[in-house]
Amino acid sequence: MRKRFLSLIIPLLLLSGGMVSAEEKKEGWQDETMYFLMTDRFMNGDRSNDKQTNNDDASAYQGGDFKGIQDQLDYVKGLGMTSIVISPVFENEAGAYHGYSITDYTKLNTQFGNEQQLKELVDSAHKQNIRVLVDFPAVRVSTKHVWLSEAGKENWFTNVSVLQKPDWLGEMALLNTENPDVQAALVEAAVKLAGRTGIDGYFFSNASAAKPAFWNAFHEAMPNLHLIGEMTETTIQGAAAYEKAGLDAVTSSWTQEPLRKQFATVDRSSNVVEELLLQEENVLEHPLETVHLTDSVVTDRFTRDMAEENMFPGTRWRMALTYLYTSPGTPAVFYGSEIAQNGETGPDAHGLMNFRTDQELVDYIKQIAALRQKLPALRRGSYEPIFNRNGMTVFKRQYEDERVVVAINNTGETQSIAIPASKLDENKELRGLLAGDMSRAADGEFTIILDREEAEIYALAEKTGINYAFIAAMSAVWIIFVLFLYVVWKRGKRAAQS
Repeated sequence: MRKRFLSLIIPLLLLSGGMVSAEEKKEGWQDETMYFLMTDRFMNGDRSNDKQTNNDDASAYQGGDFKGIQDQLDYVKGLGMTSIVISPVFENEAGAYHGYSITDYTKLNTQFGNEQQLKELVDSAHKQNIRVLVDFPAVRVSTKHVWLSEAGKENWFTNVSVLQKPDWLGEMALLNTENPDVQAALVEAAVKLAGRTGIDGYFFSNASAAKPAFWNAFHEAMPNLHLIGEMTETTIQGAAAYEKAGLDAVTSSWTQEPLRKQFATVDRSSNVVEELLLQEENVLEHPLETVHLTDSVVTDRFTRDMAEENMFPGTRWRMALTYLYTSPGTPAVFYGSEIAQNGETGPDAHGLMNFRTDQELVDYIKQIAALRQKLPALRRGSYEPIFNRNGMTVFKRQYEDERVVVAINNTGETQSIAIPASKLDENKELRGLLAGDMSRAADGEFTIILDREEAEIYALAEKTGINYAFIAAMSAVWIIFVLFLYVVWKRGKRAAQS
């Protein structure tokens, strides 16, 4: 209890002391922290659209809708999220709660609400400075799509029924993305939806299943929207071609499995991810906007990997998310990760969101999200690995004059790491923003000591003398804490006597 209490108080005291730069106004998409959510599984805000809902069947609609998301925007904002990506909104075949079995791009899924409710969600999000993107499946549709029954559109498909991976998606029809008529129809649908609702962009799921040139028309028609392409079938070099074709950002599918392997347990090297991050920096046009995530709608829950390793999910998530939030790129969290939701890919992994759960991991996410927004170096800075061995990782981020050092001890033992002062500045000191650690150079080295499975984010700052204000603040914190314990003890004693 004491450690958790101090971990929340110390950063506030340090930040309020002017130790780091003030928060910048959000301008670019590299400043975002994204939250991916499934509309049907998030929150039921309107019971009138529950026509297909069956809460006894995990593979059926559960009742979540646009109104439910709108009602929980305070929660999303409180997590430190600045953007949400909602599941596909177009009309789907019966029972397709996930939204990928589209039957008509000109209609919305009435299970989620109507166009006005989607617009109200977007408007409410914008009032809270939250951007809204919509998942737009543009390479495959339901085998019951209206185009399949329309004359003259036989060549709009390359295959009318193919079993998908993962298999819970069932059989779907593959669109002929090299047909300009298909491209024009999809662009028209995207433009109309954006114009009517005011959304900020699209997440094109499975985008790499189409050739890069396919996406150029989307960029030309919507130059002011943020367009993200999900890369599932390409390398970093291949993804660069999609950026050149007009997509503003891509997902880092190549880091997803290495990240999961690295943080599912302790004492595993981060060499693979480190090398991939350096490649992104050198190859991609917008590396800081590259979306990094551990799990998604089509994967097993990352928590499942942790459980298979017999590890405590809360600690594992803290390590993984600290890495995601402080390394280059745009971090993305799949809904329910903040409560360590578990499950195998499909309905089992798409459980209902539980807003009344243990707050420890939620509080930690709020803490690192606040630091990410407070420190431009974590969002816009260069990336320099300093130390990497068997799970102990140290790297530096720098933006203009601001330098931040991140140390993550993903091992089973306490680690002591010496950093040459030449890599930092021996006339300054490292001040910890998570737990309040501090290090000054001695004999040409900074020494960082971290307990097992702990992380610290250090700001390189001017040396201070005796910080009387800080000491006074900490003394006040301790006095309040001791008084709190005394009051609890006295009440307990009275209760025992009565």
